[in-house]
Amino acid sequence: MNSKVIAGVDEAGRGPLAGPVVASAVVLNPQDIPEGLRDSKKLSEKRRNVLAKDIRSKALAIGVGIVHEQDIDRNNILQATFEAMRQAVSNLNYEITQVQVDGNHKIPGLQIAQECIIGGDDLVPEISAASIIAKTTRDAMMISYDKLFPEYSFKSHKGYGSKAHMETLREHGRTPVHRRSFRPVDSCPNKKYQYFNLESSYGRMGEIISGMFLIRNGYHLLEHSYHAGREGEIDLIATKADEVIFVEVKSFAGEQDDTVALERVTPAKQKQIARIAEMYLEKHEVDQPECRFDIITINFSEPKPQINHYTEAFLPL
Repeated sequence: MNSKVIAGVDEAGRGPLAGPVVASAVVLNPQDIPEGLRDSKKLSEKRRNVLAKDIRSKALAIGVGIVHEQDIDRNNILQATFEAMRQAVSNLNYEITQVQVDGNHKIPGLQIAQECIIGGDDLVPEISAASIIAKTTRDAMMISYDKLFPEYSFKSHKGYGSKAHMETLREHGRTPVHRRSFRPVDSCPNKKYQYFNLESSYGRMGEIISGMFLIRNGYHLLEHSYHAGREGEIDLIATKADEVIFVEVKSFAGEQDDTVALERVTPAKQKQIARIAEMYLEKHEVDQPECRFDIITINFSEPKPQINHYTEAFLPL
């Protein structure tokens, strides 16, 4: 009996100008390896998503590590990649005997046997699986970011330096999810996403910050500022674990806590949100979904906005 338990490790997102670097570690079941595994870059987006679902259903363990753009800028992309890989292995929660990592760099600070395999994402099933999980996880985040920053078309280029992306950067400047240490982002100003001491922008920026918060906590963003005609709008609509979550965002400054902000979501407002939610579900033919109504408050009193997320904040009558 072979006692060796291997975790394949790979990353996605070292080269883009925006968004995180994502790593995955995968332990496959030798008796049930998904068919068609290979380097995620050699697969179509549709095929990657199908395989990712298959891997998640059959793998013995999957770990994911995510390092966001601020830490990439602070520590450089190589160190951020290593940190994402360490997180991925740590998040396996499974006893392994060896890590096989794509490329020629061992992961520093990992107290386990390692083997580097150049081209491993196309040679070793475990590394191929990790490549697919890392890529699809990151792509899903960038598709969600597209809802917050639609003019940048993140859903198409996923933050890589396409011609269209470069043109948008020059025209609109950078967003909060761009990597400021990367060229040409380093020469692009922040034209549209400033908020400190700009009270008029608190509402809009509060929604963007709340959307980023949800995405970074594993939610998939479906809508930002969803309009339902005369009925009004819902700030954010997201999904996680088969739940549809309708989110009201309240931004403020100058108050000690968010009590007043929460009180602004009155029973009448709650009923309005519930009506719009019902319209949304009917329009998108979502059949008997699990739903939730959350409130996120953003306090702009400090240089770094303070975020409070209240899940199941109310039950509409």
